[in-house]
Amino acid sequence: MKMNTKPTGTSGPAGPAGTSACVLSTVARTQAAADKAGRMQPAADKAGSKPEAPSYLRTLQPHNNRRAAFHDYKAPGYYLITIRKATSAPPFSFLSGDPKSKDDPPCVILQSGGCIIAEQIAALCQSDSRFEIDAYVIMPDHVHLLWRVKEWLPRDMGHFIAGFKAKCAKSWHEAQGIVNPDYKHPDFFAEKFNDRIAFDAGMVARFKAYIADNPRRRLMVMKYPGLFSSRRDIRILDRTFTVYGNFQLLRNPMVTPAIFSSRYTAAELSRWHRLWDETIRTEGVLISPFIHPEEKKLMDRAIDEGASIIRIIPEGIGDRYKPSGHEFDLAAEGRCLHIGSPRPSAHKEKLTRRESLFLNDIARWIASNCAALMSLLH
Repeated sequence: MKMNTKPTGTSGPAGPAGTSACVLSTVARTQAAADKAGRMQPAADKAGSKPEAPSYLRTLQPHNNRRAAFHDYKAPGYYLITIRKATSAPPFSFLSGDPKSKDDPPCVILQSGGCIIAEQIAALCQSDSRFEIDAYVIMPDHVHLLWRVKEWLPRDMGHFIAGFKAKCAKSWHEAQGIVNPDYKHPDFFAEKFNDRIAFDAGMVARFKAYIADNPRRRLMVMKYPGLFSSRRDIRILDRTFTVYGNFQLLRNPMVTPAIFSSRYTAAELSRWHRLWDETIRTEGVLISPFIHPEEKKLMDRAIDEGASIIRIIPEGIGDRYKPSGHEFDLAAEGRCLHIGSPRPSAHKEKLTRRESLFLNDIARWIASNCAALMSLLH
């Protein structure tokens, strides 16, 4: 079965929005959800002798299946759900096509397990009016679903995702003639799932684009691995940048500027920390020059917990440029991108405050522009 990679749903909000607007909406909704959660706590919890530390001060362990503490998962909304294949299960699909060809565009060819998943997605949409799957892609080792919850749920959304996974596994076992499967050791889907929350129409649009682009991105890595270990030029709108590393990080649906300022109020800083927490939790991307000590700490935490980084390079990127230290290895893993303006020489100039602020503006500008506008020049 050959499946087109374009999104299938049409009921989502239309039109991509800039990340700057998305950021404002995200932090505002995050703050509101956190405030609501605080008001709903029992009085005994609030009356404790030691107040609970802010979420961004907690010691977090790497775990890409964590849930957003501030969010009510019974609430209506859009979620990008990722479910991974069990190690022992055969591939759900195979990839075909050429990521650089218009005549042979990338697509997925479903195998028996992938066909079962596609059938269960259709059955879910037909049998439960509370849900819609607006877009999905079944990759060889994972599935992305843009899952729309249309009304308040009686139970946490994880309950319904677990039910979907169980039905897929049951159908798989029946097709394979497996009797009394050992559910303590999953052999179809891996345990748990990863979620990303869409806070506005712009994020819904980016999630759809991310799903549709998944086969092409995977094929780029498979067929052209040298693209991510060399110097390239890219264009975003009317600006040209020289990059080194995984330029496809610019197409991640969660690219957040990691800019620290002493001018932030306490409320603003708290909102930004919640947004940075959410970006790291969902294995998104932080973009920044990472000059300020607090930005460097945030970068280290993002790397430790599985997120990716885009660093704006003050000195630019020359012909012989290579990231140094751990970031060279991260670039090889596809988790790091360095961006700079073309420079005429390798001479390092002392960075002024004005130039630092300009680099921060570049980071914000890149984060606020739709990744679909990015093109590789050579």
